[in-house]
Amino acid sequence: MNRNKKKYFTCAAWLLGLAITVSGCANKPREPARHTFPAVTVPTVYIDPATQAEYLAMHYWDLFNFTDTVYVGSAAGVTEQALANYLSILPYTSYPVICRGLTHLMEEAEKHEAMYAFISTHLERFLFDLNSPLRNEEFFIPVLEQMVASKTLNEPRKVRPGQLLSQLQKNRPSALAANIRYALASGARSSLHDLKTDFTLMLFHNLDCGNCRELANQIKNSQAVTEMQKRRRLTVLSIYPGQDVEAWKKYLPEMPSSWINGYDCDDAIYGQERYALRTVPTLYLTDKNHRVVMKDVPFNYVEYFLNNILNPPTQSNK
Repeated sequence: MNRNKKKYFTCAAWLLGLAITVSGCANKPREPARHTFPAVTVPTVYIDPATQAEYLAMHYWDLFNFTDTVYVGSAAGVTEQALANYLSILPYTSYPVICRGLTHLMEEAEKHEAMYAFISTHLERFLFDLNSPLRNEEFFIPVLEQMVASKTLNEPRKVRPGQLLSQLQKNRPSALAANIRYALASGARSSLHDLKTDFTLMLFHNLDCGNCRELANQIKNSQAVTEMQKRRRLTVLSIYPGQDVEAWKKYLPEMPSSWINGYDCDDAIYGQERYALRTVPTLYLTDKNHRVVMKDVPFNYVEYFLNNILNPPTQSNK
């Protein structure tokens, strides 16, 4: 596809290779004939995907009328789809630009109370809902920050955004992972920060849940994980975050002996809230300095990362 096409939807299709719809995480769009989203034109000077994405991150909403409540009423489907398309562009630019773009969107939405409520609600649905294909907690953080600082919301309406923001700011990528002391079935105790390998893959789980067993099997059968373990570059640390130790011991025989299998002996996860686990299973990947590399990601992301370490991409000489 010609990457010099100027209309937004052409640019977005080039960037993504597919059309993203909101059918998986929103109601079926209801598009009235006379209300469509006013797409901006990307100046021809922006010829590569990164600069196009950066431009659209800041100017995507330039022609949208935030005071027209039809876009949160009978034409709500148009706005939902526009939001989904906008969010699909953001991964192609830098995080500072993403933050500025989302903050700008929220500030523009403040022009009308109904629009602000609609935009903030749907951004939460897209970026925070566990079943959303667009889920991205890092993208949701600047949205929450704007809500907490907003002059549109009164203090009671800022309580929930503030609580969510506090949760999401824990153990962010590149931050030092909160330490966890764990006990083994033998009674021996150690901690995350005592581990010395290049990477640690933490699996938070309850083994009596089907999804946890399925994910444990994916990790166990992964060639990338196995090879990284053989090279002593990766430790798999499975942590049971609950306090029913006897129930935990019941399922231990199902766990690979090559893993470190422990339980949260200090109740640091739930009791002290050092980690905000929204569900189990949950995966974290940390580096040799115990900084978070990946937080709450699907296993295929981790496997792709490990494969790139095992088989670095070749760089052609120019």
